[in-house]
Amino acid sequence: MTTPAVLEAQALAKHYPVSTGFLKPKALVRALDGVSFTLDAASTLAVVGESGCGKSTLARQLTMIEAPTAGRLLLAGADVTHADTVLRKQLRQQVQMVFQNPFASLNPRKKVGLALEEPLVINTDANKAARGDRARAMMARVGLRPEHYARYPHMFSGGQRQRIAIARALMLQPKIVVLDEPVSALDVSIQAQVLNLLMDLQEETQVAYVFISHNLAVVELIADEVLVMYLGKVVEQAPKAALFATPRHPYTRALLASTPRIDASARQTRQVPSGELPSPLNPPTGCAFHKRCPHAVERCRVETPPLEVLGGGQRAACHRVHEIG
Repeated sequence: MTTPAVLEAQALAKHYPVSTGFLKPKALVRALDGVSFTLDAASTLAVVGESGCGKSTLARQLTMIEAPTAGRLLLAGADVTHADTVLRKQLRQQVQMVFQNPFASLNPRKKVGLALEEPLVINTDANKAARGDRARAMMARVGLRPEHYARYPHMFSGGQRQRIAIARALMLQPKIVVLDEPVSALDVSIQAQVLNLLMDLQEETQVAYVFISHNLAVVELIADEVLVMYLGKVVEQAPKAALFATPRHPYTRALLASTPRIDASARQTRQVPSGELPSPLNPPTGCAFHKRCPHAVERCRVETPPLEVLGGGQRAACHRVHEIG
């Protein structure tokens, strides 16, 4: 019998009504529009794209901070979107989140040890001694010393604070951790330490990651599979090696070509999309990328491309994917 994926998204959508002016009808922002994927234990799915493409909206759906407008979200086969309050609380413990800014995600008035114990206070019956032991053990796993237990967040560096945030996310032994730009606020040398820590913890605990980032160099290091988003839609999905070696969608090619490479043989011809990112209040008809795409034809302007299976685990939403190679 096949083990179900730890997470499965089926055509997830999130639409926000937005006021366009006094006495004017509200417009609809399709921040997320039909996103589907599966995530297996001990694997990392990276979600990439420009600002405003829907990455953080997707994170809020996966962590049940917001309910989707449409679609289904399954955790180990259990349907979150139609779960009652009791089941939803149980399922929420299986998905934790690490936020982008370690200086804002920790309560400045709460000592580190108490911050790590808080998930146990809310969700378990463990006594104070047991909570303290688990918090200290988790601190040791993320590279923090015992004396850090009684210190406040302002006494730590950015990298140490992010270690604390990671430790807090793992206190309930979740099956999935959503990481929303977890290293973008850190120095480059500290980024490497935090990424290595995340990979070591994944190997130890078999936790699955949804890693949201705009930094493709970081994605190439940590991801197993990559989801490329544009204006709320998935335009390409592929295993990491295939996506970086043979990107199939023009938008993916433009993203990869803009990534600095030390190895000259790995550099690609620079491809800068023309024009500006369209407004999500008034997205283009047909393919959302057609106004910026050098390969666009009339069909791209009127017909929305499906996410086509291309082989080798790759999928791309482009009418001309077979023509442009």
